[in-house]
Amino acid sequence: MANLAVEMRENAKVDHPVLSPERWPAPEDLMAAARERKGLADFAGMEFVAGLGQLLDSLRGESLIEGPARTNVLVPLLRRLENRLRVEEWHAANPAASKAEVPAPVMITGLPRTGTTALGNLLSLDAQLRPLRSWEQASPVPPPVLATEADDPRRQVSIARIAAMIENDPQQAAMHLYDTDATEEDHDVLGMAFAAQHNTLPVPAYRTWWRGADMRPAYAYHKRVLQLLQSARPPERWVLKAPHYKFHMEDIAAVYPDAKFVFTHRDPVRAMSSYFSFVMHHYPPGAVERYGRERIAGDIYHHLLEGMKTAVAARELLGETWFVDVSQKRLSTDTFGTLREVYDGLGLPYTAAFEARVREWHEQNHSGAHGEHRHSPADVGFTDERIRSDFAFYTERFGQHH
Repeated sequence: MANLAVEMRENAKVDHPVLSPERWPAPEDLMAAARERKGLADFAGMEFVAGLGQLLDSLRGESLIEGPARTNVLVPLLRRLENRLRVEEWHAANPAASKAEVPAPVMITGLPRTGTTALGNLLSLDAQLRPLRSWEQASPVPPPVLATEADDPRRQVSIARIAAMIENDPQQAAMHLYDTDATEEDHDVLGMAFAAQHNTLPVPAYRTWWRGADMRPAYAYHKRVLQLLQSARPPERWVLKAPHYKFHMEDIAAVYPDAKFVFTHRDPVRAMSSYFSFVMHHYPPGAVERYGRERIAGDIYHHLLEGMKTAVAARELLGETWFVDVSQKRLSTDTFGTLREVYDGLGLPYTAAFEARVREWHEQNHSGAHGEHRHSPADVGFTDERIRSDFAFYTERFGQHH
């Protein structure tokens, strides 16, 4: 692991002409830089180039991101290309991994701010399930080893990063549950296929493309990364969580035919209001002022409304056996009863050891334990009435879960 620690320090100081704050590069420039820095050539399939090109075109044409903020956006894109090269190098040396099963992943989804993180963090406490941690996504090679992962330098860096972030910006803790050992949205895994959603960037043209894109190649690559990550770290029943799954559930089902979607629900007025605030808090420096708060909220609102329409239609096609529904309100007021119902729906045994860990977690992370996140739709030019009217198709279908 010593070499890994050195590499992480080097990656934290990425300096390459392709990351210039003066201009957005072409996809081939970023790809050449990744190959040069890693001394590797094989990206294994080029389907990802379409998404990379769409993203860079959108950043160039509409983001209004300038100067050092531009470099900050490019650094993780270069890192994901480098990770892709290393993933392929690893698979070439470990060919049996690509034949391993990734059985029945539990995929938590719904509108953002509907309890996906709380539920994902709770299920991550169960030794029967395998969480997808942020630190192993950001640097997946070498795959973590169960016996030594507590001291893995990637994990230690993550702990320090979260602590520093919350110290510098305490509001972060009120807005989101940060847990080094819990499952986290798979931005970096899908990002290696250049199929991440990118809601914290002003790139609506990219998201329009993304909503309609065939995501089966991206999720096939997603499975390839999970095969790597589970190779030395059991179990193999993954718990994954991401609001963006609702946009492409049919494509996910094609790659993971035994997946289970756990669909979280909350009053969309509260969910949307909270998410407007969350997104703008995480925009690149200066972008909110240039782009405009109401414009950002309008873009995100349209995107999520379209996503929920897609999800409801896909659910009708897939059938109810794929889904378990969870009320965010009930999860917070009757945590244990809700979890028992989720486990019954998943066909998983609900153990006393798991409940004991949940009880300990709940005492530290109950609603309001880390401060209060204040927000209102009116802050960005929306009304409760508009949101309720636009999402009526959803609340009428799932109202009993709100």
